Amino acid sequence: MNAMVETFRDSFETWGYVILFLYCMGSGYVGIVAAGVLSALGSMNIGLSIVVAAMGNFVGSSLLVYLVRYQKKDFLKYLNKHRRKIALMHIWLKKYGSILILINKYLYGIKFLVPAAIGVSRYNIKRFMVLNFIACFVWAASLGIVAFYSSKFIEIFIDKYGQYSYMVVFGVFVVIIGFVVWLNQVAKPK
Repeated sequence: MNAMVETFRDSFETWGYVILFLYCMGSGYVGIVAAGVLSALGSMNIGLSIVVAAMGNFVGSSLLVYLVRYQKKDFLKYLNKHRRKIALMHIWLKKYGSILILINKYLYGIKFLVPAAIGVSRYNIKRFMVLNFIACFVWAASLGIVAFYSSKFIEIFIDKYGQYSYMVVFGVFVVIIGFVVWLNQVAKPK
């Protein structure tokens, strides 16, 4: 069993960064969060993970902009059902400008739409590339570092209070019940 675990760990250390790069091309949160946790456990390097995730995200969103801009005819059939959302992204680009490129990295519903809207619009691609590069590194660093230090905190907490694990289950149960009761109170018509 230990030999199998070591083989998996060695192959993960070899291929983990490649998988992280490919996963982050699609703006995957889970990839950088998993890399942060694995870095805290000593299986990956947090600095290298941040760089790989940022570069994967940069390549993915930049590639999407270029493909939509220069292969517009092929993409219009896919973007046709999202016309209203892309129009909204155009309005947001005019209103919020560069900050939208950073914020879109964190918002699940618009991660695809902002680069698609930029590809369809006349937004300056060089400006987008610079802002996207900065936004990708801010995104990867913030999520990676939070995951790294959170997992360290959780590991210390489990080591210290692991014998009371039944209390965690009870606490989660109480929080869920409290949330359901609160939702019922808020949803009642007045």
